Amino acid sequence: MSEDKIEVKETDMEDLQKDSVIGIVREAQRLYNIDKDVAAFIKEELDKKFGATWHVICGKCFGSRVSYEMGHFILLKSNKVNVMIYKCGY
Repeated sequence: MSEDKIEVKETDMEDLQKDSVIGIVREAQRLYNIDKDVAAFIKEELDKKFGATWHVICGKCFGSRVSYEMGHFILLKSNKVNVMIYKCGY
């Protein structure tokens, strides 16, 4: 499967972390077809790589309002699915 276009809608992450997250999202979508499974994989990988506590929402349509740790938010679109990822675990 060729690498699909990922459109970053909004982020405040540093480029290195953003690139890691995008790689994890690509891997999750390669391995899983169901949004909840994609989200679970991404969360588990981010918790291992960057420490707890990450939150992941995947779906074609959703609204949100969240609090997060500065420098740890990304909203992107991949394979026609929106993925919101943020860290919040005070």
